Amino acid sequence: MKEVIKILAWTFAGVALFWLVGLKLLLKFMKSEVNTPCPASLSWLVDLPIRRRYMRPVLDRVGIRPGETVLELGPGPGAFTVDAARRVGPQGKLIAVDIQPEMIARVDAKVRQAGLDNVETHVASAYELPVEEASVDRTFLVTVLPEIPDPVRGLREIYRVLKPGGILSTTEEFLDPDYPRRKTTIAWAKEAGFEEDKCYGSWFIYTFNFRKV
Repeated sequence: MKEVIKILAWTFAGVALFWLVGLKLLLKFMKSEVNTPCPASLSWLVDLPIRRRYMRPVLDRVGIRPGETVLELGPGPGAFTVDAARRVGPQGKLIAVDIQPEMIARVDAKVRQAGLDNVETHVASAYELPVEEASVDRTFLVTVLPEIPDPVRGLREIYRVLKPGGILSTTEEFLDPDYPRRKTTIAWAKEAGFEEDKCYGSWFIYTFNFRKV
């Protein structure tokens, strides 16, 4: 019996690994270039119910508090936007910035449907955020950082808009075609002036929180 269970376990692990690697390769093939934003035509992939389910812990790791001003860079179709806006509450503000107008249009639609009035959206580059210096308590990115052609430049712009002691939270997912190793993410953040604060998760989905010093 134990041998049968062992065989079934290894079979399941093999099928799961094949599915994960196969899906990752498919996504890479569907993207025209690496280190570029996910095109709006593929936005349904990042907003699938199954993905929302296993990515549920991400906002807990970000640590959003009521009343904060939070910047979400690269919200895509808004998979996390509504939940994040509810967490900052009516006294807080969520600023969503994406370089693609189609994505921001989808975010706006979700925000309207949710009846929220504490969300501000912008179409802008990560290099030129339409946000005042030292005005943001917390910034979070979910599978976005490696899609910025120059991640360190983008992080330096985030550093500019964060308040002293503000938090940068970046989450990466193995299935993302541009998935960076942990040491790569740490190196980018440190080069931009951040210091490591907390780390969550595993190789499949990890979140690093960094602090502006």
